[in-house]
Amino acid sequence: MVSGWSSGCFRGLVVGAVFLLFFVATVFASFEENDAGVRAEGMAGAFVAIADDVSAINFNPAGLFQVGDRQAQFFYKLLYGGVGAGLHTTELAGCLPLPKIGTVGLRLQETGFDLQSQRSLKLAHGFQLAEGIGFGYGVNGYNLYQRELGSGFACGLDIGMFARVYRRWTAGFYAHNVNLPRIGTSELPRLVCFGLGFSPGPGINSGLTLTKEPGRRTRVAFGQELEIIPDNFVLRAGVHTEPVRFTFGLGTGFKKVRVDYALATHPVLPLTHNLGLMIRF
Repeated sequence: MVSGWSSGCFRGLVVGAVFLLFFVATVFASFEENDAGVRAEGMAGAFVAIADDVSAINFNPAGLFQVGDRQAQFFYKLLYGGVGAGLHTTELAGCLPLPKIGTVGLRLQETGFDLQSQRSLKLAHGFQLAEGIGFGYGVNGYNLYQRELGSGFACGLDIGMFARVYRRWTAGFYAHNVNLPRIGTSELPRLVCFGLGFSPGPGINSGLTLTKEPGRRTRVAFGQELEIIPDNFVLRAGVHTEPVRFTFGLGTGFKKVRVDYALATHPVLPLTHNLGLMIRF
């Protein structure tokens, strides 16, 4: 009986290891987890029509025209508890407002584990077309490394629009990898996002984003942000579909330095933890 039980455990471990390798290799090899920004993550990614800080580089570069100061951000995400392989995302990003031409942003990101890593470098630019209307674009350089297969490279193009449409309402549009980049025979993720934002008062933001990827159902995300103590304590929460996941977040700090944390659930996999540090100059 003991021998049978041990044999069953061994088979379970083997199946689990195979599942882990298959899951990581197939899902994370295609730059699907390249959105980063703890504030946005705490709002379930419903940030396309808010996009008013350095995280706009990832969620809608058109929103960069709203950023009036220099910002730097460090981001760390432990994906699904690392799924036993240390699966993580790290990012270093910054943006700089320039007279007359808008705001430029740059971010360097790495996602992976021991056997595989995916790196991307993105240059983004957002500027104002007319009063309350912004346009932005981003150029992505991708590098996928697999220990057994080597490296591959690709270049992707993003475009976005942002508008203050009515009083406290905003709208956003974002298209990712519109040039259909590939690494080898694999297409990198393409998506189109439409969003609405509502801000009834200082420190209160609501966001709704619809995201469509080819061959997948439309994902709906809703997020809420509430500033409890101005410049010192913020709460966030959100939910999105496909799959259904709930997010919770909080932020603290001062006017120039902010520390943020976000937690995301998954119907099957372990929790995802996000931690970020933002500095304003």
